[in-house]
Amino acid sequence: LVHSVEQMHRPGDFALSPQKALVGMNATTFVRLFKDAGLGDYIDGSRPDRKLTLLVPTNHAMEDAFGYELGDGAAEAVAITAAFSQALGDSGRDLPSLAEYEYTGQLVDSPREMQREWALYHIVDGQYGVRELAQDPLLRTKLAAEWTRGKAQVVKAEVDPADGVSAKHVSFNGADNILLDPVVVGNTTIYLLSSPMPTPPRLVNALIQDLDLSLFVAAMGASSTVDEIQQMAGVTVLAPVVDAFTSLGLVWSYLSLPEDSDARSDLSRLIKAHVLKKPVYSDEIPMHSADTAKSLVVEALNGNKVGLYRTPHGIYADIDQTEMSFSPDISSVHSSVAERLSSTSDASSLTISEHDILLRTGVAHVLERGLILPLNVEITSAKLLRGMRAHIFVDLLERFNLTYVLEDPRAFSEYGEGPDALRSSTSVGDGKRDEDGDREHVIGYSLLVPSDKSWRENMAYRELVRREHDEVILADDGTSDGDGDNPWRNSTTAEIIHYMDRLVRLHIVPIVSNDEHAFAAGSSADSGDNDSKRLPANRLLLADRKSYPTLLDDVTLRAHEFASNRFSIQLEGAPFYQSPGGVPFVSVATVVRSGVARTGAVFELDVMLRLPPVQGTGPGGWKQFAWNAAVWLTGIGMGSGLLGVSGYWARQWWTRSDYQSL
Repeated sequence: LVHSVEQMHRPGDFALSPQKALVGMNATTFVRLFKDAGLGDYIDGSRPDRKLTLLVPTNHAMEDAFGYELGDGAAEAVAITAAFSQALGDSGRDLPSLAEYEYTGQLVDSPREMQREWALYHIVDGQYGVRELAQDPLLRTKLAAEWTRGKAQVVKAEVDPADGVSAKHVSFNGADNILLDPVVVGNTTIYLLSSPMPTPPRLVNALIQDLDLSLFVAAMGASSTVDEIQQMAGVTVLAPVVDAFTSLGLVWSYLSLPEDSDARSDLSRLIKAHVLKKPVYSDEIPMHSADTAKSLVVEALNGNKVGLYRTPHGIYADIDQTEMSFSPDISSVHSSVAERLSSTSDASSLTISEHDILLRTGVAHVLERGLILPLNVEITSAKLLRGMRAHIFVDLLERFNLTYVLEDPRAFSEYGEGPDALRSSTSVGDGKRDEDGDREHVIGYSLLVPSDKSWRENMAYRELVRREHDEVILADDGTSDGDGDNPWRNSTTAEIIHYMDRLVRLHIVPIVSNDEHAFAAGSSADSGDNDSKRLPANRLLLADRKSYPTLLDDVTLRAHEFASNRFSIQLEGAPFYQSPGGVPFVSVATVVRSGVARTGAVFELDVMLRLPPVQGTGPGGWKQFAWNAAVWLTGIGMGSGLLGVSGYWARQWWTRSDYQSL
């Protein structure tokens, strides 16, 4: 006989343990791996007072992930080696044998060690229901090792919907929970997963999956810091996106020079400023409010400190203490770059757009648009010119003794040692006074730099090279481009040199100030306060229809914003026309790229600015002037003659219009 009863009789000595529940849930492979790894006490019920959450893949999930069911003997060791090496995030590269595998000084000498590591990562310290997961999605596991400085590795839980009240979907590091509700056995909560969870990958493997971080990974490789950072235990990486690098303009062009040792050193310092010496997850960052301005301050690899804090609007990295942010607005290169490079008061915090990218050695957070430019990365105008590859402009500065424009004028006091040209080279230099009678000082220089191609196309420069080096500059197609018709061929060398000197000075803009403290700022250089060397932001910006002096006496330039944050430069007083499409079609120079240094800015121009017409400075001097005058007179005479003939024939036709033929 068979009788149906409402409740099953439970023997008095029967106790359901997590292990028995796992066997009933078809997770016997997981149980066996736990026992083989020496972790049986986590599931056998011997510690009923210990609160745990187990993340358990089913047998089918284990078989699908590892290729086949794990058995005894040598085949098992091979399977564990392959499976757990992949689980540790090192897939995609050739792995050494486990007996030789080293990571941050720790020797993994057997497949069982990797097996144990993987098993510990599936044990969460504490008991979490679905609602608790929604509130605290970062779960600390029992996996804590030297590569995290003893700090527990983290699993990220996702609950949908996020309130956790009526959750329809729960996952852990992307592995889906199969059961609608977890199984609770005493103080142990069990989630049954559709796949095993790999332990967090190494830094490069984690970041390279996001194309927005590819340039940061490439920069680590170019600066030879990638191995050092990957092998450091317990780090937080603040990863800038691609736009943060490219928006640096000429600064990035310099930093990315492959053959420049200074650029590699500066790039290495920049990268290390984004690596903190402690793993900090988002739930460890304190709330920052008007009442409690708390932040978690962590030291970076370059020795400076970064403060991390959160607000109701997001999470931020505060580098106001000893660093400076470089957070350019992508659509406003010329203004915002200078604003953020020159001032830390208004832009000292960078927004973290994505947080908690799990790493084997810690965690990474993504900076929304900016990056950290440390103070020990000294960006100078000379470095920006190297990034632009403006070799001819630098040679001309040396030829005409103008290299002082690449230095900080404030490094020399008014009566101190320094080049005489520093105080007497320009009409707006020291000793001049502004409209209010205040004395003006040159505190820096901005450079308007044509490309080397523009210089090679300049006829005066071509003739000078031909005379001094007996060399003809070839055009891009390899021809001499008709240098026999060069209008400077009949000019003297002195005339050409004078013209070239004026042309170079036309492209140099002195930055003046009547602030005595601004001029004396360089006196603090001995104290190591690099921040005091930075020029005010408004001195470095281009503004629409603003005039700028040059080193050429009584010649000023005017900037025009012909499209959103796109500028052109032309002589003061010259007419400016604008096409419907926003592109200037008159002979003006357009700013292509820009870069901001500590004491000035460099603006790359698409073409060369033209000198104002002055008698004696053009090709041929008075001869050219006479020739031009003859051409004009001839043209006027021919035009007058043509007009007279046309008038005569018109009169003849008019007077005979009434005649009748006989």
